[in-house]
This record gives sequence, structure tokens and C-alpha cells, in this order.
Amino acid sequence: MRLVRAELGQLLRDARLRWIGAVLVILLSVALVGAWRQAARDADAVQRITQAERGRWLGQDAKNPHAADHYGLWVFKPSAPLAILDPGVEPYTGRMVRIEAHLFNDAVFRAVQDANPLTRAGLGSVADIVQLIVPLAVILLGFSAFAADRERGTLRLALGNGAAPGRLFTARLAALLSALALVIGAPLLVLGGLAAANLDAPGWEVWPRLVPWVAAQLAYAAAFLILAMTLSLTARTARAALAASLLAWVLLCVAAPRLATVGVEAAAPALSYRDTRARIDGAVRGHRTAEASDERAKAILARYGVTAPDALPVDLRGLMSSENEQHYFAVFDAAFGAFFDSLLRQERAYAWAGLLSPRIALQALSATLAGTDFPQHVRFVWAAEHYRRGISERMNRAIIDNPQGGERRYTAGHDLWETVPPFDYVPMPLAGATFAVPFAILAAWLAVLGGAAALAIRRLKP
Repeated sequence: MRLVRAELGQLLRDARLRWIGAVLVILLSVALVGAWRQAARDADAVQRITQAERGRWLGQDAKNPHAADHYGLWVFKPSAPLAILDPGVEPYTGRMVRIEAHLFNDAVFRAVQDANPLTRAGLGSVADIVQLIVPLAVILLGFSAFAADRERGTLRLALGNGAAPGRLFTARLAALLSALALVIGAPLLVLGGLAAANLDAPGWEVWPRLVPWVAAQLAYAAAFLILAMTLSLTARTARAALAASLLAWVLLCVAAPRLATVGVEAAAPALSYRDTRARIDGAVRGHRTAEASDERAKAILARYGVTAPDALPVDLRGLMSSENEQHYFAVFDAAFGAFFDSLLRQERAYAWAGLLSPRIALQALSATLAGTDFPQHVRFVWAAEHYRRGISERMNRAIIDNPQGGERRYTAGHDLWETVPPFDYVPMPLAGATFAVPFAILAAWLAVLGGAAALAIRRLKP
């Protein structure tokens, strides 16, 4: 401990730590404050529009329930509170869906459409800064840990006086890790906690997500710190250690994610959205022909043992509409189920690509812990679709139970509209998230780099 305190005291006197720490805190704070303000504005807008949509639905005029089903309404996905730290896929997937009869609509309102230049450059979020800038900062702190001492001759002196290489490495690593916890971990935990506490977050498990999220960022930074210190052990000069560390940063943080994206696309191609929609249109179009409708009407009459619609104890059009919807539901489940499954397979493949780079592993782990990963979006899409189906089934049931014919016309009003509950999205719980693979891969990176450091320590030459 005495050696650790000595190394930490020397490190705290180093101007590099003060400058690097100040720059990181400023970058993280600016990104977080901007995301917090935007999240607060979005949450306010979603609340106002949701209330307005509910009022519009309840305030519609009396009409046939099928017309009300087409009248429709908008539903919104509440943003994950930790999206202020890592927005994940949220800017690209949309947060609002139009609910109406017969249609499985896409989610719209993609934040990336209004992205500022910093966001388009890939540095618009706290997660971007941690994944790309923090490794550079760590390299600047760790590259000279041993190479500079070797150049000055002080490393030979320290080893000659009996200092064990392993103890010296451990002490310097502990001191640098303490500094990282101070300049990275503490600001993330404090600022993230303050922001999340001020955002309405029912069901999002903010603190159980925030603490491991911060720990994952520190583990990622630690991986690059061990890498830089290991290269410092083997390099003859500080300049060579810095060059090797920067090359490793380019390969692991810039090149590897792009290569992984290309490789995953080739190894696990996703289904085409255009082809998916074309298959749906084909299946629906064949079901909507006049001939097919006549056959279904005859089958219903035969089922009830009557020859005329007016003799039915239920409304023919309502029953046909309900059965049509069941056909559409099956078509949507098959087509969109396969489409989303193909995208989820890509997500899993990309998580395994973390073997190429700790940044890839962190990207998958970070978004999952923040609740902004793609499986969370798929959950919202299906929740909105099930809500839409519930409305359609309720409207069709009202028509079925009130037969029309001749002079009989059925119109519904506020009492029926009020039976439709508000949309209430329940986020996927953290316990149900799949982050075992990226977690294990990030841990494996730490273990491998730690093993490389141990090997370099045994071969250390002053």
C-alpha cells in the first residue's frame, strides 16, 4: 500500500493527469447536459402529445366502430433514462407508431434526422466519448509508465535496489486505475445519477442499470491502460511505446468495428425490409379479392345454417372483418417475426465480434445495460402491435354483437371509446436482457491483457 500511495502521489502531481482529467470531465459534462436537456424536452413533448391523443380518441364523434378503428391514434415509446449516457439504437429506430386498422405501421420520429454535426461525427453522446476518446486519454497516461524510466535509467536503479517488477507494475496500475475512477467513474456516476433521478422512469430500473454501466466503462478503460503499460514494459523508448499504443488504438477502436460490421453483414445477412413488405402486400392482396370475400361470406352463412345475412345472430361484416384481421395478424407475425429475428441474429453476431476489439464488446454491453439496445426496440414494436390488435378486436366485437341490416345501423360513442385503455409500455427488465456474451468477452479481454502484462513483467529488462 505504501508503494501505491507513493505512485498515486506522484501521479497526482503530474500535469498530464490534471489536463487530461479536466478535458474529459468537460467533454463528458457537455455531452451529458445536452442529452439531459434534449431528453427532458422529448419527455415533455411525449407527455403532452400522449394526453392530446387520448383526448382526441375519447372525444371523437359517434360512428361505426370500424370507422373509429381507422380513426386511430399515436402511441409513444418512453425513452430509457440512461439514453442520456448511451442512446444505443434509439436515434435510428423511431419512438412513435400510428395505430390504425389493418396496418402494421413503422416506428417514426428518428432523432438522427435532427442530429447536429457533433452527433454525425460520432461524438455526440457520453458513450461515444468513452469508447473513442477515453482510450486515447488512457494511452497518454500509461504509455510512459516504464519506457520513460528506462530512458532515464531510473528503472535500472529501481530494480537494482530490489524493487520487484510485479509489485512496481501493480502499484502503478493501481494508482492509474484510481485516477481513472476519479476522472471518469465519479463524473459518470454522479452526473448520470442526477440526470436519471430527475427523469420520470417507471420500470426502467435506473440504479441497477447505472452502476454496472459505469463499471463496464471503467473496465474498458482499464483494458487500454493495461495494454499501454504492457507496451511500455517492452518498448525501448517512450516514443516507441506511444507509437505502438496509438497503433493499437487505431486498430481496436477504429478499424476493428468497421471490419466487424462488414463481416457480420456477410456472415449473417438480414432480410430485406422491402422484400418483407412485398411479401406482406402479396399475402394481404390475395385475401382481399371479391371472390375470396364471397367465399368467406358463404362459409360463415353455412356455419350458422342460414342463407341470408339478415338471418344471422351476429353482424356478417363485423365477423368477416374480425376473421380478416386474424389472417393479417398471422401474416404480420410470420413476415415481421422473420425480419426482426434476422436483425437480432446480426446483433448476436456483432456481440461475438467483440473478440476482435474490446470496443465492440463494450458497445453491445453498454446499450443493453442502458436499455437502448435493439431487443428493447423490438419489444416496443410488438407491444404497440398487440395494443393495435386489442383495439381492432374490441371494435370488431362491438360490431359483431350489434347486427346491422335493412334500416338497422349501429353507431358507438364515448362509452365504447373509453373501454380502450391507454397504451402502457413496460420495458424489458434487466434480468431478461442478454448481455452474457459481451460481458464475458470484455472480461476475457481483461484476462488476456493481464496475462500479456504478466509475461512482459517476467521478461522485463531495464
